[in-house]
Amino acid sequence: MAKDRIIAGVIGTGSLGSNHARIYSGLECVDSVLLYDMIPERAGAAAAKFGAGTCSSPEELLDRVDVVSVCTPASDHHDSVMKAFDRGVHVLVEKPIASDSADGERMVLRAGETGLVFQVGHIERFNGTFAAVRGLVNRPLFIESHRLGTFTPRGTDVSVVVDLMIHDIDMVLTILEGDALEDLRASGAGVLTGSPDIVNARLEFASGCVANLTASRISREPMRKIRFFQENMYISADFRKKEIEAFSKAEGVSMELLSADPTAFIKAINVEIDRTEPLLAEIESFTKSVMNGVEPAVTGRQALEALRVAEKVLESLKRTGKAG
Repeated sequence: MAKDRIIAGVIGTGSLGSNHARIYSGLECVDSVLLYDMIPERAGAAAAKFGAGTCSSPEELLDRVDVVSVCTPASDHHDSVMKAFDRGVHVLVEKPIASDSADGERMVLRAGETGLVFQVGHIERFNGTFAAVRGLVNRPLFIESHRLGTFTPRGTDVSVVVDLMIHDIDMVLTILEGDALEDLRASGAGVLTGSPDIVNARLEFASGCVANLTASRISREPMRKIRFFQENMYISADFRKKEIEAFSKAEGVSMELLSADPTAFIKAINVEIDRTEPLLAEIESFTKSVMNGVEPAVTGRQALEALRVAEKVLESLKRTGKAG
């Protein structure tokens, strides 16, 4: 991109979109920020807080910006993103990429045709905990995740699978890159909404790795934990607290020492975690991709694959009659 500085836009200034506006307003590469929300007062409040301008329509905003964050409900992603591509605007769309994979496929194809940067906001990829985990995990045999959230009306236009579990699906697919998914089984229930609110899915891969994923949006206490079991190593990561416990098998432990201390064969691993705010890292990565003309850290194609697996989970729920 020839420009040294860019004009950024945000469509949808709810809690998440407002944070996008906050971060854009503090980036050196961003000249100015424009906001649009279907509730003008909400956009106006965010604009006043972060020194941004407002627009009366998404079209007006897209005609004036170089990049845009789409922070609307998933059901709106397709239309907003396609309008941006039609106007030559680079896009960061919040996850999931779309409300269904058919729309997601059209978005990915259109991005490829235009050559525009298309990044999807799978924010856990920018959590320093994930980078640390990737440095440790190698050919895991078993993965177990628990992503539990308290109930909120936000995101209820899609199931808990597409709203929450998709984070862990994306991380598993990234860590097991190239490992084919061979079998999938799921069970769940709708408790407070018309779609599943708590779901467990078992994913089996060609390598023999099994991923057991649980997601709930009706829990009293939030949790974002994932554990990895592999030969000679155990890793437990807490993405909410940004903490990792990792242990490996100690070498050269004598039988005498084991007799005195049965845990002597376990060695704790010290892990450093980058504490950068994940959303800041995500938006910085996006703007650098735009400025430098490089592929984003989370591509539309990767996000589409995560959505397709999420849809397979929902299909499994329907087959077993456990969708609520």
